[in-house]
Amino acid sequence: MIKSSAIKILNSFDLKVCAKQLIVIDHIDDIKKLNNQDCKNFFIIGEATNLIMNEYYDGSIIKVAIDDIVKIDNQTLSIGAGLNWFKLIDYCLNHKFYGIENLTSIPGTVGAAPVQNIGAYGVEISSFVDSVTCYDFDTKQIQVMSNKECKFNYRESIFQLKNSLILRVNLKFSKEFSPILSYPSLSDYIVTNNINPSSITPKALSNLIKTIREFKLPDPSTYPNVGSIFKNPIVKTNSIDSDFLSGHKWKVSTGLIKLSAAKLIELIIDKISIPPTLAIYENHSLVIINLGDATYSELKNLISDIQNLVKLSFNINLEIEPKIL
Repeated sequence: MIKSSAIKILNSFDLKVCAKQLIVIDHIDDIKKLNNQDCKNFFIIGEATNLIMNEYYDGSIIKVAIDDIVKIDNQTLSIGAGLNWFKLIDYCLNHKFYGIENLTSIPGTVGAAPVQNIGAYGVEISSFVDSVTCYDFDTKQIQVMSNKECKFNYRESIFQLKNSLILRVNLKFSKEFSPILSYPSLSDYIVTNNINPSSITPKALSNLIKTIREFKLPDPSTYPNVGSIFKNPIVKTNSIDSDFLSGHKWKVSTGLIKLSAAKLIELIIDKISIPPTLAIYENHSLVIINLGDATYSELKNLISDIQNLVKLSFNINLEIEPKIL
């Protein structure tokens, strides 16, 4: 499907956005649409749940709508990039494909998952990616990239640099359920609510994650948002005082430590000037919500103000997590 002339583009932050052209890929055979189009000026979106868009994009927006699930074997699924992530979680829970329970309730599509190497509560999707099928705009060929070729890192992958369109994501799951319960907010919830860890089933864990996320992260359909605005910064251990951010930092490797971006913002929140169309979500300081009629400029300026205040106060750089177009 190809639509042209100021097409309205739906996005999770509910900004008023239009594009010159929208190209939807419903099947792998539809790739010929791209071969026949001048796609030099284009941008790829899923459900735009991790994207902040300007008012008008003078080019082609490309969207993959392939949303099937193909069982390869008892451990491996091949999933269309356009499938809603919630639906994949439900399928896995109902068909005994284990491992991604901690990624419950992350908004967006399956195709977006490897791009940013989505992660939550101690689990990253890169641990399950067997390969990714994509269309290379430079060679105009479909290729299959292995996990290693994807070059996954914390919230990073080759797809943030590579000129390609993800069509299918092939995931390899665990044969047995072995829950990851060590993430602080998850383990604290289990202790506080007197839950026996050995009694937790896959569906129970998924429900726990959903409950925690719903408290901390607002539903975009109610409060338009794009999730966490900033990544947790990783700094050299010797660059901060040993007691700085106590209880809100985690060792990631020798000489490196991850700091809670949310806590950093909480420490300077009183200094932030917030326009009336926006708000910092009361249950999670990394989330900015649209109260109605917010503009791209207002949001972009607020993000910059927060970065500048954190830098000025703590000499720490906050990196933006969502893509800004």
